[in-house]
Parts: sequence; C-alpha cells; structure tokens
Amino acid sequence: MANTLNHLLQAYRQLQRDGEDSVLATIIETFGSTYQKAGARMLMTKRGDLIGLLGGGCFERDLLEQAASVFDTGHAKTVFYDMRAEEDVIWGLGLGCNGAVRVLLQLLTAEQDFSPLDRLVEAAQAQAHGVLVTVVDSTHADFPTGHSQFLPVSMIAEQPSLSRAPFPFASAALHTALQQTPRIETHLLNGQEIKAFYDPVQPPWCLLIFGAGADAIPLVNCAKSLGWRVTLVDYRPAYIKPERFPLADQLLHLTPEHVPVELELDRFKAIMMMTHNVEYDQRYLQAIVHCRVPFIGLLGPAHRKQRLLQSLGDDATLISGRVFGPVGLDIGAKSPEEIALSIVAGIHAQLNGRSGLQLGNDIVATAHECSH
Repeated sequence: MANTLNHLLQAYRQLQRDGEDSVLATIIETFGSTYQKAGARMLMTKRGDLIGLLGGGCFERDLLEQAASVFDTGHAKTVFYDMRAEEDVIWGLGLGCNGAVRVLLQLLTAEQDFSPLDRLVEAAQAQAHGVLVTVVDSTHADFPTGHSQFLPVSMIAEQPSLSRAPFPFASAALHTALQQTPRIETHLLNGQEIKAFYDPVQPPWCLLIFGAGADAIPLVNCAKSLGWRVTLVDYRPAYIKPERFPLADQLLHLTPEHVPVELELDRFKAIMMMTHNVEYDQRYLQAIVHCRVPFIGLLGPAHRKQRLLQSLGDDATLISGRVFGPVGLDIGAKSPEEIALSIVAGIHAQLNGRSGLQLGNDIVATAHECSH
C-alpha cells in the first residue's frame, strides 16, 4: 500500500481509539487529468482536520462542507467536481488539469468495525491481495450505499460464481484483480440496481536489506516513509539493535547459510546487498539465487557487480536481469540520506515499470498524474 494509505490507516486507528467519528472521502471515478486517480482516499473529522489529499487543495474546503451533511445524517453520498471549464469560475483552481472527479463520502463511526478502512487494515495485517468492493449507489436493502466488502484473490479465484461467493459481484472483482485497475460496474440483483466501485488492493511492498551498517539507517527510514515493510539481516549481532533501527519491522541475526531456511524470500519485492564486505555480499547473494524477487540491488561500481556475479558461476543466470548495480537513480546523491532516496526511487521506478526520468522539463510540469 502507498504511503498515504498507510498513514491514513494509522490515523483511522487513532481516531477509533479516541472515540472520534470521521468521514471517508474516496475518489471513485475520474475524467481527464486529475491530481489523484480512482482509489485515492482522505479522512475528514468534525474539527475540520484532513488526513490525505484528493485535489491538491482544490476542492477540499468544499468536501469539508459536504462532509457536514454526512456527519448529520449518517448517509453516504457522492459529489462531483468538474474542473474542465477553461474559465474555472466555480472552483478557481487554476491548475490546468482540466479533469473531473467523483467522490464517495462515507461516515465512519468509532463504534463500527466494518468500514472500508477496517477491511483495508485487515488486508494489510494479513498481507492479502484482493479487491475492496464498495457500493456507491443502490436500491437493494441488503447492499446499501456505503456497504463494503474485501474479497481476497484466493477466495474469488476459487469461487467465481456469483451465486456461491459471499458478495454478489465476485466475477467483476476477479476481473479487477487481474487487471489491477479500479472500476465502477452496475449490476442487477433480484431486480434491484447496485452500482459498485472495485478497488484492487496490494499489500505493502517488502524490502530485505543485508547489512546493518550506518548507511542502512536512512535507507530503512526512507523505505518506511513510503509504507514499505523492512526486514534487516546482518551476520554481526552487535549491529542488529532495535535502538539503531526503531522503524524496521524485523531485525534478524542470520548468517548467509541460514537465510533460505529462516526467510520466505519470495514475499519480498526488493533485496539490497550492503554489508560492505565482498565475501559476505557474495555469500548472501548465493543464498538468494533461487528466489523470484524482481529487484536485487548492489552497492559499489559496476566492476564490483561483475565480480560478485562471476563468483556465482552458472548460478548467476538465475538472477540475470534482476540485479542492479550501481543501484539507484542518478540524482547527484552524496549524503547517506540522498543515497537512500536514490536507491528507494530506483526500486520504486523499476517495480512500477517506469523510467525514473523527469515527467517534463517545463516549469509548469508537476510530479503527479495531472501530467499524463
């Protein structure tokens, strides 16, 4: 899950602990260029606090006003913002995005435990792939507007039949899971019309780091700021200390020989080799050659990468095309924090199938979907 969603879930759990109600705003449909796309979420409190951002500050003030009626009535509703008019006289956005968004507003009470965010919390805890289905308009008594259900991929793949699934739209959910694209579909159930929003859910990316030196500290912090889960491994017990890595999800003292036994390697999206010891980098690399992790990063110059790969012999072909070294994007990084940013940005770009290049070289170019 993205950084924003991770922070959103943390904020939601805190609001529940404090006994405070909130309104969840979810973009369910977009047209043209917009600041955020379908699936983006934001929380609003009665005090006017905003957790997250949907319109880059464009229509958030109006959303707060719209949320007031949801707090009062308890009923979910949708609102539509059209920024495509050139004169921009209504919203005064002046962003040039020329798009439109449809937003679903839902009341989340402190007492309930069946909201969309509850479903996402459960999915994140279970590291589950699936689809969050939310009814956005309905005349059906059993599935009112705002009703949500998380469908794990494992379940909908085994039960594609509409009649056998616990939610009546399993086939559309399965299609969404395969395409990994949010969608809205309208269905008829017992003569009643139901419009539902299907949002694919991926668990947070998991990063495995070999080497707990000083330069691993900013890398852990940077990865955690994006909501990634980080496991840190070192052969030196003195280096694996919680006080050095308070944000790490898992700290393990493992020699290379124990790595395949103790770790489920294929759950990781990226691996970083940074022991600063050629022998141990080679041994850890040998320990992971049979994994299917799509990104393996190496520190140091290109000839060091070649030396490490040559040490693997024929096994080097098992990870061919997945090893990146020198790792990171060319952003002129010098400090440990800048190098960590370069590494994380490179991993993020590669896993998303992006180039890592500038979106544009014009002064008005922006680093969000408005440019696409």
